[in-house]
Formats: sequence, C-alpha cells, structure tokens
Amino acid sequence: MNSATPALLALLLVCSLPAITVVAASPERGVAGGTYDQHNLQHATVEQATPIEIENTTNQLPLTGEIRGSHAETGASLGSAFTSSTTQLQVDHEQYVLAEREFGSANETEQAVMIENAYDQLRDRIESLNDREQDAVTDHAAGDISDGELTQVLLHNYYEATALQNALTELETSDDLVSEDVLSSRQLRADRTILDFQTTTIRTNLDAASSMEDATEQYEFRIQTSQDGYRLSILDGETYVTETVRFDNRDEGAPNQFEGFEANDRAMELYPWVEEHSNTDYHDRSSENLYLIDAVHNNRDIDILLDGGTGEVYREAQEVPIGSLPTVETETRSFSEFELTLNKTPAIGPVELTASDKDTGDPAQAMVEVDGVVLGETDDDGTITYLPPTSEYNLTVNYESGEGVSIQISNG
Repeated sequence: MNSATPALLALLLVCSLPAITVVAASPERGVAGGTYDQHNLQHATVEQATPIEIENTTNQLPLTGEIRGSHAETGASLGSAFTSSTTQLQVDHEQYVLAEREFGSANETEQAVMIENAYDQLRDRIESLNDREQDAVTDHAAGDISDGELTQVLLHNYYEATALQNALTELETSDDLVSEDVLSSRQLRADRTILDFQTTTIRTNLDAASSMEDATEQYEFRIQTSQDGYRLSILDGETYVTETVRFDNRDEGAPNQFEGFEANDRAMELYPWVEEHSNTDYHDRSSENLYLIDAVHNNRDIDILLDGGTGEVYREAQEVPIGSLPTVETETRSFSEFELTLNKTPAIGPVELTASDKDTGDPAQAMVEVDGVVLGETDDDGTITYLPPTSEYNLTVNYESGEGVSIQISNG
C-alpha cells in the first residue's frame, strides 16, 4: 500500500467521493472532443445466442436484439484524469484502514480478520463494476445517455479495476505473512480474470487518449449497444480489435453444467477454427461459474469467457489481422467519373473501400466520411478501411478533382 499518513488519506477519501465520477457530455458533445449530434445513430435487429459462424477464421460473438451503434471519439479529459487518481487513492485508503493501519501490531488471528475484511471490501467493489457497466449500457441502448457518458463509465471501471488489481496484489503480500492462508488462490485467479476484462486493449487505449496532453488529438472507436450487451471496436493499423459482452449469457447463480474439461469442449464447439488452428490455454474459474480460454495463432489473440450456468459466451475479446477476415459481400457503385467498390466482412466488421477512375481503373484519391464523421483519405491504391456503423449509414466520398458523392449503404 502507499505509505501515507492517516490524516492525508482521510482527506483523499473525502476528495474521492462519490465512488463513481461521470463526466456528463453536453447535448452537443459525445465523448470529450467528439461531436455527438454528428453521429447519426443506426439501429439493427439481430437474433443470435451463440457466435456467428465465419469461414476460414474464428467465429465472432454477436449482439442480439435492437442494436444502437455509432462512431465515437475521445481525447484529453481532466475529469478522466481526476477519476483515475481519486479511484486509486480511495481503494488505497480503504485497504489501509482495513488491513494495514494496525496490521504489524496485531496477532495472527486479528491479522486474518483484517485480511478477510479487506478482501470482502474488494469483492464488493468487483461486483459493483459489472452492475455499473450493465446499467450504463442499458441506458445507452435506450438512448438515455450519450456515447460520452457511457465511455466515462467504462473508463471509471477501467481505473477502478486497475486499482483493485493492485490492491489484490498487496493483500496477497499481507496474506503471506500469516501462517495459514486466509485468501483462496483459486478465487483470486477468478477475481483477476474478471478484472482483466475491464482492462482490455481498447480500454487501455481509451485511457491513454483521455490522459494525453494534446487535447486536439482524438481516438476513434465504435460503440454498439443493445439491451443485452455491447461491443467496442477499433482498427489498430492492420489489426481489427473488438470486444463483445453479452449480459444475457451470464447466470452466475445457475447450477454449473460443466465437469472436468467439458467447458473447454463447449468452447471449441463454438469456435471450431480456434481448436484446429490455435494454441489454446484453458483456465478453470468455476468459483465464479466462469471458464477462460486463451487462443493465440498468427497474430490472432482470442479470449473467450464462458459462463458455466448458461453454457454460452459471456465475454469475448479478439485481435485479428484485417486481411484474415473473409469478404461476405462486394458492392460496386458507379458514377460519372469514378467507381466505388466496397468489400464487407462478417458481423458488421471492417469495410474496405476502393475508389478508382471509371475509365482507366487507376486508383483515385478521395476523402471519406461516414455519417458526417471524417474517417480519412484513400491511400496510393485508392483504398481505405473503416468500421461501419450498424445497419444503414451515409457514405460521403469527396475526390481531389472536386467531384463528391453521398450514398446510403446498408449492412443488411
């Protein structure tokens, strides 16, 4: 734990209340630095309980029901930085009061009680992360909060999960000083798995973007929500990074339907490509009715969190090369001087747009916008890859010659 005086820690505790600090976006703004009104939110309806089957690559967990999706941006945010520091300090203070202040002078029985009380406090906070996350996602899907407000909740969870990971490590150190272990290693591994899914690659990038000094720099990503879950997605160079959470696939109180390695068998049934092509690690987290499968293969990193009660995938995180995604539909649009070709990938994945001269076939340079959000310019091959919003969206392409077109594109 941080070695601070009790008086200072008491002051920090006051500064850090309430436990959640949400920076509400104004009606004109989404995530700090992004224009919310420009993001024309799209809706689609999907019914799928298990991962979508995709040929020649890993399956993907979809959302279900009516989906609300848009592009979003985040940048430097004083509110995010304040939440990060105060959350860590609040957790530190709670642990100091419960397990450190008088730990050295206590006997082993008293020390064990201190450790147990401190751990119970951490467990309460871990459980609150999922409740807070689900409430915010449900509100966003209903249109009650903006992209910015949802992102702030996800960032707050990221900061608290990071603080809780540190606190668990410190508490384990204290537990090592007691002759009989108070804490269960099996339970601690399950706790860390839950926290790991609150500190994913996308959330780490969101934190970095909100903490950077240059407020003009923006970090673009895609948010999709439904009443049953949500997906976050980014394009990171040549990699498609996406994470999906399905609240309806989680029933921690239901009887565990798996024995032995049956959960691993179920995961491989849902992701047959992973079984055939990847090196997988299986982790029993059944103390929380969960099972984790990690798979790595040729720049692919896939994490599957299976719920023992429902037998379905609760959380999924994937990092896969964009070039590995198959084209499921090619759409071509012709105009007076130019031609557009759109190669679409499964599960509303990345779209490759190629602009070319209609007569010569040469690549064309153009600026591309989706629903009023500028995504960038085509490269020397006339190509740009982007993440489409959900369902129908407006695509605008402005060529260097001065010609511009605006068309409606459907993912359905």
